[in-house]
Amino acid sequence: MLKLSMIFLQCWLGFCFTASAWAIDPEDLLQPDEAFQLHAELKDANNLLLNWDIADGYYLYRHKIKFVSLTPGVQAGQPVFPAGQTKQDRNFGSVEVYRDQLQVELPIQRQQAKAVKLELEVTFQGCADIGICYMPIQKVIAFDLPDRTVTSQSKALPPG
Repeated sequence: MLKLSMIFLQCWLGFCFTASAWAIDPEDLLQPDEAFQLHAELKDANNLLLNWDIADGYYLYRHKIKFVSLTPGVQAGQPVFPAGQTKQDRNFGSVEVYRDQLQVELPIQRQQAKAVKLELEVTFQGCADIGICYMPIQKVIAFDLPDRTVTSQSKALPPG
């Protein structure tokens, strides 16, 4: 009986030490704003550029990035994403992710050409390589959109 108790104790201690080696210390994780730094700017009167600086060891899911205008009469168009990396995710299957840097161009569609203040809700979600995912992150960013009198559709003719 003593031998069986010793074997059980050795197995239990082995499990405890192994489990503690697999434990993740929350202090090791970056805060969401550090892991996924979002910067946005106007490209022109009809387009925004949204840039994420993504910390080493972290990634963003493409399918979890959403843009919603909170300004009446202004809509977010179809975002233009660069190619990402394919990742086999245990929860979502095969997904596209971004590491290091992400730049998205977002067209803005508005009903009137006059200047307007745009409030844009940006939602995104990412994870750390150590196996921890963040809850979806929501940011509201504001832009003063200029008059749409000069559009990106106006192009100069090539020299003749």
